[in-house]
Amino acid sequence: MKRAVRLVSSAVCIIATLVACISSVRLLQARRAETGIATLQAGRDIPVAPGASPALLIARAQYALRHGQVPAAQAIADGLGARGLAQAQAHVLYALGNFNLRGALGNFTNLPFRVIAPRIRLAKAEYRQAIQLDPQNWDARYNYTLAAALVRDTESVSPTEGTEMAHDRAAWPDIPGAPNGMP
Repeated sequence: MKRAVRLVSSAVCIIATLVACISSVRLLQARRAETGIATLQAGRDIPVAPGASPALLIARAQYALRHGQVPAAQAIADGLGARGLAQAQAHVLYALGNFNLRGALGNFTNLPFRVIAPRIRLAKAEYRQAIQLDPQNWDARYNYTLAAALVRDTESVSPTEGTEMAHDRAAWPDIPGAPNGMP
């Protein structure tokens, strides 16, 4: 009887020790992630492993976009998708869409519409993908609606077409009136 009690108490101690170790490791990882996020938000770059926490990867993607490193942010989105983290991937895709839409709208008065239209289409595609991954992302839905009002989807026009776009009536945005220079 005493031996059984000692065996049970030893097993309970071992399990408690394992639980304490696992909790300590998770707490340490959470603190490292918080420190990394704060560092990235402060504008200092740090290396982030592809297997890091989703919050840290999102912060790294946002840092990359603030510094014009679009391929790095896209790689993070792809990595999150490969890990099955749909909501985190949707967050990064939303940020990519915002980057492209802001870039297009920032040049709206400086560049011809045919030059900025492909970037708006890219933003729409990123918003659409973010909405598919996270249907409750109302910010992505709203921004998609804004981008869709600027450039509508057409089957007959390729997003890479440039000068021919103004001559094809199907490529005109849904804005009342005729484009300048056209009948």
